[in-house]
Amino acid sequence: MQHAQPRVIAVRHGEVTPSGSWLYVWIDTADGAVAYVGATGFDPELRAFLHVTSETPEVGRVRAKITDYALRDFDVMAFPLPADVSRSLAKRMLTAALRDPGESADIDPDAVPAGAASSLIDGILHQVKAHIRSLNGRVD
Repeated sequence: MQHAQPRVIAVRHGEVTPSGSWLYVWIDTADGAVAYVGATGFDPELRAFLHVTSETPEVGRVRAKITDYALRDFDVMAFPLPADVSRSLAKRMLTAALRDPGESADIDPDAVPAGAASSLIDGILHQVKAHIRSLNGRVD
């Protein structure tokens, strides 16, 4: 019998050390609206859990910012980011790409790298839009 390789979670001096890099999008299943875009070094399921259970607004951002979050249904799409892609920049890029054309974006065009990060965000954007289209056709 083969044993699966364990995942080692580093806890150093009472703090959990993030071991990954993720970009995630909360999509309201009722209308396909993007409710929140986030980035984390922690497991995206844990981060989603903290978003809706933590009473601390900096941790439970969805709970703090989205009206009636507990009465709504969301799909959270999570995308791994390569180690060389800044989570904060990826979040700003995706947030800007998801905005309506008339909205102002909180991103410096000179800070947007050409190449890998841009193509990564384009791929994520494509998958998010495809999921939203699938929700719009879904009958629950």
